Amino acid sequence: MRKQSLKRQAMIITGGSVLVRAIGFFMRLWMSRLLGAETMGIVELAGGVHMLALAPAAAGLPGAVSRLTAKAADEKQQQRVLYAGKQLATYLALLIMPVYLMLSPSIARWLGDGRTLPSLLFFAPCVLFIGLSSVYDGYCLGSSRALPPAMSELGEQIVRLSVLLSLTFLVPRVTAAWRAALPAFAGLMGEGVGLIIVMAMAGRALSFRGDPGLRPLRKELWALSLPMMLNRLSHTGLRTLSGLMIPKLLMASGLSHSEAVSRLGMLNGMVMPLMFLPGLLAGSLAVVGGPAAARCKSPRALRRLCLRTVLPALMAGLLCAAGIYVLSPFLAMRLYRLPELAPLMAALCPMAVVLPVQQVLTGLMTGLGMQKQTLADSLLGAAVTLIATWRWTPVLGVIGAGYASLLGHGLALFCAAVRLGGRVFRGPARMMEEA
Repeated sequence: MRKQSLKRQAMIITGGSVLVRAIGFFMRLWMSRLLGAETMGIVELAGGVHMLALAPAAAGLPGAVSRLTAKAADEKQQQRVLYAGKQLATYLALLIMPVYLMLSPSIARWLGDGRTLPSLLFFAPCVLFIGLSSVYDGYCLGSSRALPPAMSELGEQIVRLSVLLSLTFLVPRVTAAWRAALPAFAGLMGEGVGLIIVMAMAGRALSFRGDPGLRPLRKELWALSLPMMLNRLSHTGLRTLSGLMIPKLLMASGLSHSEAVSRLGMLNGMVMPLMFLPGLLAGSLAVVGGPAAARCKSPRALRRLCLRTVLPALMAGLLCAAGIYVLSPFLAMRLYRLPELAPLMAALCPMAVVLPVQQVLTGLMTGLGMQKQTLADSLLGAAVTLIATWRWTPVLGVIGAGYASLLGHGLALFCAAVRLGGRVFRGPARMMEEA
């Protein structure tokens, strides 16, 4: 098995991420211009539920599998981790999918918009596909091979875009509910292809059926992934609750239901994707930084790793934020043909700095086994975001909801920086004792 250096892994994942994000940005831009703000609002409402259903099977498993794979003594033990992770992901998916399908009609009514139902139904098989893909991604990254996950993600995105564009032209005249379901169906096709690619590139997987060591290994994987799963649930729960709250709060301020859903689509479907652009670099640094942190044997090595991962994410965020602030009128008019987006982009540009740095810090803390701390920070940020959304949205409109999200993420970032700083700069004896 050929391993790759941290720099090479980061370059591979960053290169893949650039292509994937470019395709994804084009796809979202196409969707926004073709489907309209209201349909994008329906997509965002359903998207929060998609992520909630996905979290138990996929949220913490990549980091847990990556961590145990990186610490494995030999290749056979790494394969045992992969096999146990696949079993755990399959068990969770088979528990979640039937319940999700049965509850989908009720969830659509609870969301306050029955037009989300087709999108909810199309997404169900993705729980299994993404769960297994996440296990393979963690295995490859833990064994210092970044190419299979990068190629899998690229293939998935290409298929997603191709299917979406094809369906858009083949079925141009459908209701808003079915237009909003097209991205979910395209995602289902893409995830299936992505899983096939990563399985093929990861190599032949050994079978450990009947191995008595699998059960404790599954328990260890579950224990490691549970805090990250709860962390993801807090984020996705926040997204879902915000998707419910923001339209209702905007309607209380005098907007119609259609206008309120459109504002949600503008915020979450058009402006926020721009704030995630620094994730082109930060995402790769986070996924390779976690296993690298797990292998660090001294405070000096950990400090060097932090500098090599956090500073590039910070610089990318600052450059992106400055570009969005300066170019916000051009982006609003030329990309989305909605001039009213410009003030929202300019107001929320600091998010482009907060999000990538927070992403890298979370990856490093996961590699150090600090999942419980990241969960606590995430829950605190989510609670502050919800309270601020409830107070500011009726007064400031959709910009108030954006400020609330910025406040919550900023608080979580501050807490993570304090925790990781305390871990990195304390005495070598205490760190080695815990290791």
